[in-house]
Amino acid sequence: MTHQGCPIESRPPIYVYCVKTEPQNDRVICRSLNLTTEVLYMGVTPRLNGKSSYKAGIPMFVTQDGTYLQLDNVSAYKDVLSPLGFDRFHPSYLVNVRLIDRIEAGPYGNDAYFKGEGNISVPISKARTAKYKQLVVKVGADQIPPLR
Repeated sequence: MTHQGCPIESRPPIYVYCVKTEPQNDRVICRSLNLTTEVLYMGVTPRLNGKSSYKAGIPMFVTQDGTYLQLDNVSAYKDVLSPLGFDRFHPSYLVNVRLIDRIEAGPYGNDAYFKGEGNISVPISKARTAKYKQLVVKVGADQIPPLR
């Protein structure tokens, strides 16, 4: 993938300073994330019923080692991340397309799964599913576990 004639891998990294949602050894972890190489996807914290330690709509970056929060909004990152291979798969998610393994199109909606990440997935709209049709695999109703 290239941006303005330069391979993305050769572009300078873009870092964002974040706070990890899960403390380690009772310590808050703050660090800079490399958006182009470490982030699987960007979303926003969901609205939760009941008590929550954070409010809905805070941007979150999901990496292999956890989830990090950053106090800005998704739209602020769209212009920066789009040229680097991120796409808005859903209104709440900017996804690093280079790290997508497959898109499962099923009877209850479509989900994008990441390479080597097991079951980490994000929902993907019908329009984006059509755009990335080369990644789509069909999932039949017989392959979906029953609802409990």
